[in-house]
Amino acid sequence: MPQERTEAVVLRGVDFSESSRIVTFLTPDRGRVACLAKGARRKNCPYAAALDTFNRVELVYYWKDGRNVQTLGEAALLDAYPGIKGDLEKSVYAAFALELAGKVAHENEPSQGLYAALVSGLENMAAWTGDARTHVCWQVLRLLREAGFEPVLDRCVRTGAAVSETPGFSYDGGVLAPGQQADRRLSAGAYLALRGLNGARDACPRVPTPPETFALLRLYAARQLDTEFRSARVIEEMFGKQ
Repeated sequence: MPQERTEAVVLRGVDFSESSRIVTFLTPDRGRVACLAKGARRKNCPYAAALDTFNRVELVYYWKDGRNVQTLGEAALLDAYPGIKGDLEKSVYAAFALELAGKVAHENEPSQGLYAALVSGLENMAAWTGDARTHVCWQVLRLLREAGFEPVLDRCVRTGAAVSETPGFSYDGGVLAPGQQADRRLSAGAYLALRGLNGARDACPRVPTPPETFALLRLYAARQLDTEFRSARVIEEMFGKQ
């Protein structure tokens, strides 16, 4: 079996046996990759600590075409993002971005743009001193853009017409002009926040972000991907319904 080396972000891990775990990574060249980490649950495992969720790592694994779970050989920690893990609010909201990245990524498919968006988002959030909910909204918009699911925010998604300061919004595509049937109507503050966050490509801007902004993006992503998010339920349990 060919040996491959790559940088990756740990998306999640589940126990497989008394001594091993199956860990899922996002990689730039092969997208989502699941690996069997033999012995990862043993105390003397040299790479167990590197396999913590959120970690950016360097991997060596053995690739076999047609196999759903590859075999992990080595893992070395590159960044543990202590600025996220040491902050409860950041870690809870960042888990949504991590789950979203895992859901939009495909197995064995180049994902350089998606991987770069996730890593830069985590790096930026680790140093962020503002509202964690604002930051994850920015991350979500960047991840959706890289995955081809960016909402249309500058014109009516159905007609191409101009929209009002409080436009309607369709979870199927974006903002709507007056007279179009919508899933919900945006407040002026939420619409301004979406435009400001979506227009910032390099770093999260410090824009006022009403709570409805995250709720809208969560529901939009759920509709686009036809899925639910476990991390969103945790956010609701800890911080109330968004």
